[in-house]
Amino acid sequence: MGVRERRREKEKTKSAPETTETESKVEEPTPVKENEAEVESTHKPEVVVKHKETTTVEETEDVAVKIEEALVEPEEVILMPPWGDLRQTEWMYGIPPREEDRDMWAEEWSDFVLRWMEARDVHVLSVTAFIKEPPFNDITNKVDSFKLICGVLVQKEIAEWLDRNRRQLRVYWRFLEDWVDIIYDWALKSGKQRLDVKSIVIQEEDYSFAKLPEKDLHRVLLIMVEKGLASWVDKKKGAIKIIV
Repeated sequence: MGVRERRREKEKTKSAPETTETESKVEEPTPVKENEAEVESTHKPEVVVKHKETTTVEETEDVAVKIEEALVEPEEVILMPPWGDLRQTEWMYGIPPREEDRDMWAEEWSDFVLRWMEARDVHVLSVTAFIKEPPFNDITNKVDSFKLICGVLVQKEIAEWLDRNRRQLRVYWRFLEDWVDIIYDWALKSGKQRLDVKSIVIQEEDYSFAKLPEKDLHRVLLIMVEKGLASWVDKKKGAIKIIV
């Protein structure tokens, strides 16, 4: 082996361990600087929790009470006679056997019927309503009682039968002349210059005079013309023009 070849062998043996030494080394992790760690910790995203407005228990109870009050329907007020109901005065809820007692009994009931109809804004009373409506529905022998009580009002000339069988009664708890003044004053205040029976019944239903029977409304308008408070537009249809 020549000199050159020996030198080459020596160089190979020297270079070999250096190579293995470098390969055996494992890369160590690069240490993180303290400043960088602090920066990361200070820039963590902040979680913001928004609290919804809560309703107090008292407010919830107030709302519940208001809803309950709105759902409760008002009780119907029943007009009672001065002698009370059936439990208080049982003898007033049946026709007395003696004639003198019977006349007084019918007189007292007729007065109450008149007040009852005015309070209820009713102008015609039928035997059917008499049987069903309190306190009349507690009266025994209802049909005969109805005819006996209403007969007193007819004798006083403040009522009249509407049929031969005496099953419907027209009660005049306010005279037609009074209705004339009421309707005329209303027409002046509301600016109504032309009136007719149909329009009063249909369009003015919130007013008491609109509940009058159409026959009586026509008579009221007739009286108004006769008094010079209005003139006819169509007498057949019951149409008038108010005179201011």
